[in-house]
Amino acid sequence: IMKLKLSILCLVVGLIGGGSTSAADKPNVLIIMADDCTFSALPAYGGHDARTPNIDRLASEGLLFENAYLCSAMCQPCRAELFSGQYPMRNGCAWNHSASRLTSRSLPQHLGQLGYRVGIAGKVHVLPKKVFPFENVDGFDGNCVRNPTQPHSLEGMRKFISRDVKQPFCLVVALVEPHLPWVMGDASKYPPAELQLPPYIADTQRTREDYSRYLAEVTYMDGQVGELLQELELAGRSEDTLVLFTSEQGAQFPGGKWTNWDVGIHTALIARWPGHVPAGQRTQAVVQYADVAPTLVDAAGGTPSDQEFDG
Repeated sequence: IMKLKLSILCLVVGLIGGGSTSAADKPNVLIIMADDCTFSALPAYGGHDARTPNIDRLASEGLLFENAYLCSAMCQPCRAELFSGQYPMRNGCAWNHSASRLTSRSLPQHLGQLGYRVGIAGKVHVLPKKVFPFENVDGFDGNCVRNPTQPHSLEGMRKFISRDVKQPFCLVVALVEPHLPWVMGDASKYPPAELQLPPYIADTQRTREDYSRYLAEVTYMDGQVGELLQELELAGRSEDTLVLFTSEQGAQFPGGKWTNWDVGIHTALIARWPGHVPAGQRTQAVVQYADVAPTLVDAAGGTPSDQEFDG
């Protein structure tokens, strides 16, 4: 089953790497994660009100997965699944604020042994460090409940991706929006009375005001996505970098985060890799967070193991 699912993701995304991949052919990887962002709030996934021009552009330049899922609609378990390629009950992080088993490994080990430097900026939220030995990259707030979020800087990313052009990199930028408390962005651009609420949210004045502030943070997050993509372009790394954007689990509205409803475990996943990933297309292939790590190992020239990965 693992081989079948991995083959589907690899073939759809065009990531057939194989063990003979040369250093020059190995893609750089930039993973951009939102925080508590309901997939269906994004216009690329049918959202009605949010304005996300940068995510829309990324979708037009890459491949959008319509059926991407995570095992658990909680921040820490889904991140551990994404980074390890293992289901929560296997890696040990099955609930929030828990640690993965010391026997698990993650992207820093898997890609590190293939010659990559692997870093993370922003919200890490996985434990222990031995299992997730990312290089820390400065520039983005790691506290998802800070009010307000600290100003961000691209200097850390700039140094990380430019340090050694001969060595491929994998960088995770884990943003903290649109996680509560919904204080970033300009909510005045989303008048509560004019919003089209999702059908699973009760229509009250309070929920309209909350949804307005939530959409403002979605747009704020989209602006950060645009800055990251621009920095990649300015560094001359857009053409040789596989960019993955994902929205994590759903927002903290009923039926979203903490639940197994569709808007809880269904996530946005967009892949862009010029010349390798078809641009401006969508796929109904069913994929999950556990598929990502073994797919990246395959793209980097490694051989994903049935014993190591669940994806």
